[in-house]
Amino acid sequence: MVWETLQPFVNRLGSSEFGQWIGQSTDRIAWLFVVHLVGLTLLLGGTFVIAIRLLNIGMRSQSVANLARDIAPWRMAGLLLSLMSGALIFTGGAVSYFEGGWFRWKMILLTVALIFNFTAFRIVAYADEDRFNPWLRRVVGGLTLLLWFGVGAAGRAIAFF
Repeated sequence: MVWETLQPFVNRLGSSEFGQWIGQSTDRIAWLFVVHLVGLTLLLGGTFVIAIRLLNIGMRSQSVANLARDIAPWRMAGLLLSLMSGALIFTGGAVSYFEGGWFRWKMILLTVALIFNFTAFRIVAYADEDRFNPWLRRVVGGLTLLLWFGVGAAGRAIAFF
């Protein structure tokens, strides 16, 4: 399947000089985790604010589209920080991460969350208030929270299982 196809690449990455250099330093990995968590905080915090507006729970004084535009640079910075630092963390322990079930769940959820984020979420969040039914906006807000926080939870589970 897809995972078996990627195994040779993962083996090469994990055994590369760069992968060994990152993985052999707890300080480098620790700092990468700090950057990763800062990125996740920006991404998930901004996502949460937009989602509660889509769910019509809070932030009602501002339209969803204006709120999404105001928060977009912070969410994008968080996404980029998370993706870059996550790739480097993975490089430092590629083979052991790749073999873990929670890592694979995280990658599946991340892929779905990214696709959903740049399609349905973006369309609904940036639309005029009356373009979509309130129930659809709530579904999109709820799914957004479920997907992104699922990515975070699966990532956290990697450390325990």
